Amino acid sequence: MNKKKKNKIPEENREKYRQLVEGVNSIILRMDVKGRITFFNKFAEKFFGYRENEILGKNVIGTIVPETDSAGRDLKAMIADIMRHPNKYTNNENENMMRNGQRVWISWTNRAAAGKGKNGLEVLCVGNDISKIKKAEELLKEMDRRKSSFVANVSHEFKNPLRTLRESLGIILDGTMGEVDPGQREMLEIGKRNADRLIRLVMNLLDISKIEAGKMKLKMDRINIPELIDEVIASNKADIAKKRLILKKNMPGNIGLMRADRDRLAEVIINLLTNAVKYTPAGGVIAVTLSGNAKEVRFEISDNGPGIAKEDFKKLFDKFERITAEREEGTGLGLSIARDIIELHRGKIWVESEFGKGSKFIFTLPRDCGKKG
Repeated sequence: MNKKKKNKIPEENREKYRQLVEGVNSIILRMDVKGRITFFNKFAEKFFGYRENEILGKNVIGTIVPETDSAGRDLKAMIADIMRHPNKYTNNENENMMRNGQRVWISWTNRAAAGKGKNGLEVLCVGNDISKIKKAEELLKEMDRRKSSFVANVSHEFKNPLRTLRESLGIILDGTMGEVDPGQREMLEIGKRNADRLIRLVMNLLDISKIEAGKMKLKMDRINIPELIDEVIASNKADIAKKRLILKKNMPGNIGLMRADRDRLAEVIINLLTNAVKYTPAGGVIAVTLSGNAKEVRFEISDNGPGIAKEDFKKLFDKFERITAEREEGTGLGLSIARDIIELHRGKIWVESEFGKGSKFIFTLPRDCGKKG
């Protein structure tokens, strides 16, 4: 019986493969199960500053990989895990080290490969330098941090003068400084409304800068939910009456208590209810519906306004998007802030709507937002 001959790669093909590997402008290396380098292409030699005879057989740790990166990440443990589970690191980015000690960031593609060792396993690694991209990302983060700081500082500078202006206009409208004729009253009321609008904008910008900087802290309290809902409805009572809207409150008597940041939760509900009042036509219907169980509470604020097209759902909670007309009052930031506040409470918020038939904004919160799920 003839023995089958093993398939061997023709020498011509082996030479083409070698030329391809040596000529490519990417780092290509192989390492065995102990992290020792078994192959190092010419580009890798040039990039890291090691000759092949200086690096072969050496461990990647202490040569081209530091034991820990600049952020304190244990790269020695990472390399050991790559050798055990290469499929977990098919695409990986980590800090590396050149012979002169300079740190660089490499994007690696890793895969298991047959080796010459007794257990026959190595890892083939192909890498590209992404240090400039990482530096650009760090620069953008720093610019974003400075932008948020600038917005917060400027907003603080505007806040107090605007409040003083609003209070002064209120005093004049009350007649404390003398009688106000109808023409003057109209102009003063326009000024006061615009001052209120600017104050809301400033407060929204302050909220966004806190959220982006990770500085919005929740003050957790036990909240009587029915009391909170009644307070929010009362704050919108004048606008509801002005438009002759019907407000329905659907709330089980045993809805009870929850633990959350009272002021921030009220801010979310006020924003949703204010939007419902704003977009519901005169004589329309608004509903506030609550339900809950031992683990979570569900809030729904619905209206029979113009509704929202499905393609606009994602834009609603994006602070950089606005789907309403520019002439309409409002900053377009309220829903973005509401989403961030709900997510800080480990909750979820979404919208259900049919264009031309009204909208329903829904959010759920854990009964005790202070506990980790």
